[in-house]
Amino acid sequence: MMRKVILAATLFSLITGGNVLAAKEKETQTQQFVVYYVNIQEIINESDKGKQAKAILESKITKAREEIKKREQEINKLKEELKSPVLSAQAKVEKETQLQQKIRDLQRYRQDMQIEISNLEKQYTTEIVKDVINLISNYQKEKKIPMIVEMREAGIIAADPKYELTKTIIKLYNEQAKQ
Repeated sequence: MMRKVILAATLFSLITGGNVLAAKEKETQTQQFVVYYVNIQEIINESDKGKQAKAILESKITKAREEIKKREQEINKLKEELKSPVLSAQAKVEKETQLQQKIRDLQRYRQDMQIEISNLEKQYTTEIVKDVINLISNYQKEKKIPMIVEMREAGIIAADPKYELTKTIIKLYNEQAKQ
């Protein structure tokens, strides 16, 4: 009889202990590791600060193009003047010197503008990316998210859209910029 009680108690503990282990294993399986993602390029392009930076750059480009066009017209005018048969040899030499100087100035201006616009674009992009990374880091800590990756850098080919935070970060970044 005592043997039957011990056997029954052992079987009962094995059965209930097994259920506890099975429940813990099932609980562990349901706690999945989730990776959230953002598209930094989209944040740069669609955020208010990104749009503002783009507008400034486009304005600078437009002004540079206008100046280039003006300088090209001056060069073309000098070229036409050089074709004139009434110019003396001395006047032709002076016009040719002016023409060469204007061509060099135009080339230098184009290079300077390309460098200036490129540097300005890098400056704006770097500033926005720095701000956004800080914002994402704080958001990740606040929401206790295990990991947030940059979509393109992580090489994500396909992902569940419910884990994308790009729109959320844009909204938060716009709100932060207004403060």
